[in-house]
Amino acid sequence: MKRTPRQAIRECLEYRELLINLAKRELSSRYRRSFLGWGWSLLQPIMMTAVYAIMLGTFFKVKPAPGDPSGMTFFAFFLLAGVLPWNLFSSSLTGAMGAVANGGSLITKVWFPRELIPASTILALAFSTCIEFSVLSTAILLVTGHVMLQYIPMLVVVLALQVLFTSGVAFWLAACNVKFKDVEYITSVLLLAYFYLTPVIYSPSFVPDRTVFGTSITMRDLSLANPMARFMMAYRNIFWDIRMPGLNTMLWLVCSSLIVFYVGFRFYVRRSDRFAESM
Repeated sequence: MKRTPRQAIRECLEYRELLINLAKRELSSRYRRSFLGWGWSLLQPIMMTAVYAIMLGTFFKVKPAPGDPSGMTFFAFFLLAGVLPWNLFSSSLTGAMGAVANGGSLITKVWFPRELIPASTILALAFSTCIEFSVLSTAILLVTGHVMLQYIPMLVVVLALQVLFTSGVAFWLAACNVKFKDVEYITSVLLLAYFYLTPVIYSPSFVPDRTVFGTSITMRDLSLANPMARFMMAYRNIFWDIRMPGLNTMLWLVCSSLIVFYVGFRFYVRRSDRFAESM
């Protein structure tokens, strides 16, 4: 008898201690035998931001509008507000697919909710992102004097919604990758294209506001139909503008996150019982 998504969620809650242990194992093994250890979780986005800041700010003279109403102009903070959540998204997809594909020995020997494998990877990465966000908030305080404490509850909400959205996509891709190993390689290529289609290193205002196909829909409207673009807007409202995201943005994030999570989770649950046959 096939499990339903509701049954799968109930089983995951019953095995929550295993989920936490798997996430701890993921965290402890992530930077094992590296000299900097956890320092890489901070150094990597900083180096990535430095490269983009030099390329865009120095060579291409790209400068976003000052934060509204914060008036912030430090380009690195603008980039980090996009790079950090993007790293969570992209790393979660590749990590979840790899965890399920490489978990054959565990899947074929012991029964437990298969959903815990990608979920533990995403949970570990979300924890790392929380640390990175705390460092970014501290840097904003030291450089600009803006206090972020009152925005922490909204930041937690936006991060939780992103984890839901990312999990839905990751569940779907991980289930496909079990049977079709090319999915992992195709995803790495599509992520590169998706990175530039999403306003990670630029503002949505850089997208031309002209109509397409003779309709009233503009290129900017199409760009904002991308759920990750809305997440970038929400994070930049918090870290760049130093204000709460708009109601329309939050409603968009709630609806898209719940829908994508349900579709991806349901797809994964319906196929997880046959994973052992494909390992």
